[in-house]
Amino acid sequence: MKRPLLVSTIRGLFVPVCVSLIFLFSCNDKDDGIEGGKPYDPTKPVVLNTFYPDSGKYQEKVILTGENFGTDPESIRVYFNNKQAAVIGATGTDVYVQAPRLPGDTCTISIAVGNDSLSYDHKFIYETSVTVTTIAGNGNGYDYEDGDLSTAILKPRYLCTDNEDNIFVIVWNEDRSTYAIARIDEEANELVTIAKGVVANVPCVAPETGIITFATETTIGSFYTLDPKEFWAPRFREMKFADKNNMPENGWKHSMVVNPEDGYIYTRYYYGEIVRINPKTYDAEVIYKTDIGDSYGLTFNPTKPNILYMSFWSNALGNANSICSIDVTDPENSFTKLSGSTSGGHRDGPIAVSQFKDPAQIFCDADGNMYVADCSNHVIRRITPDDLVETVLGMPGVSGWKDGTKEDALFNGPRGIGISKDGSVYVADYGNSRVRKLSIN
Repeated sequence: MKRPLLVSTIRGLFVPVCVSLIFLFSCNDKDDGIEGGKPYDPTKPVVLNTFYPDSGKYQEKVILTGENFGTDPESIRVYFNNKQAAVIGATGTDVYVQAPRLPGDTCTISIAVGNDSLSYDHKFIYETSVTVTTIAGNGNGYDYEDGDLSTAILKPRYLCTDNEDNIFVIVWNEDRSTYAIARIDEEANELVTIAKGVVANVPCVAPETGIITFATETTIGSFYTLDPKEFWAPRFREMKFADKNNMPENGWKHSMVVNPEDGYIYTRYYYGEIVRINPKTYDAEVIYKTDIGDSYGLTFNPTKPNILYMSFWSNALGNANSICSIDVTDPENSFTKLSGSTSGGHRDGPIAVSQFKDPAQIFCDADGNMYVADCSNHVIRRITPDDLVETVLGMPGVSGWKDGTKEDALFNGPRGIGISKDGSVYVADYGNSRVRKLSIN
C-alpha cells in the first residue's frame, strides 16, 4: 500500500473528509478505479455539488464532489477553463484532480463523463507565482569566459533551448571584440564554447531533429546549422534561390524558426522578404514581402498551425514596435499587424490595443503562451492564447538588475527568450550581461 498523501495539501474545514478521500485515492493506481464505488450509469444524470479548495497554484490537489462520476479516471475529463487537468482518482461521488499549468486567473471548472458535460457555478482562483534567478554571467560585458556557471562571463544577445534542456546562447561582446556560440548545461553547471568568431543572429531548434539553425549576414543566403549528432559542430550552409529575380536584396537577416507543421525553416530579411527554406536541399523562395525594418523574433504557435508570428523593431515603419502574423499557407492574404500603436510604449490588455517598445526575440510555449523580450521597456511580456498581453516580470521603463519576484525583478534591455520542456523561461538579459531563468508556477 502506498503511503497516504499529506493532509496539509487540502485546506479549510474539510480535513476529516479529505483524509479519508486522500487515503482512498492513494491506495489505488489511476488505471484501476476505486473498489466499492459505483460505476458511471449513462441512464442517470451527472450531478455537481462543490469542490475544494477554491484556490491554488499549478498542481494544486482539488477534490470535486457530486454524483454519478463513475470510478474510471480514464473516462472522466476535467477542465480549468480550456486547460485539461490530470485526473488522479474517482470514487463515484468524488474526483481527485491536479490544477493544470496557467489556465487563467479565474477558472470555471467543468467535468465531462460519458455524454454529460457540466460546469460548477463558483470559480477556482488560480494563483501564479513567478520568480527570476541569474544562472550565468556577472555583469561584465567586455570579456568572455566559459567553464563553471558561477564564474562564467558572457554578453548574451539571443538564445534558444532544445528538447534535452541545453541552452544555446549567441554572444556579442560590448565592444564587438568577441563573438561566440555557447551552450549552457544547467545539470552539469557549465558553459561550453561551441564556436568563436561567428557573427550569429537569433537561433532556432528543429523539434524533431534537435538541429540548431541561425542566420548570418555574410552573404544573401548564408546560415549555420549545429547538429547534435555531430556534437554541434558548426556547418556553413547557403540557400539556393531558383528565381534569381525574386530574392532578397542583401544578407541582412536576423531571425530563423522551424515550422513544426511543414518542417521548413523560415527567416525574414531587413528589406522585408519572408523566405521559406527546405532544410534538406536548402532550396529557398520568397513567399511575401513586408515593409523594411529589423525583426529579431519569429515563432510558430503549436495551437494555431502555420501561423508565423513576428516582432518588429522601432525602425520597421508601419510595423514599428509591433507584433504581426502571417499564415504561411496563404501569405498573400493573411499578413496582419496584431498590436496597437507603433510609436513605442507599454500597455497591457487586449493585443489590439497593446503597446511594445523594441520587442525582440519571441517564443511560444506548448500551451500557446507567447513570451516576448520587450527590450526597450526592460520587461518580459506574455501574450496568452486569448490574445491578452500581460507583463510577466520587470518594471516598464526601468532598467536594472535584480532577481526575485514580480515585485522585485528588474531587467536591462532583454533581447533573447527560450523555453524549456518544463515551462521555464530563459532570458538573454543583454544589458546586464547575464542569462536569467524565470520559474513560473
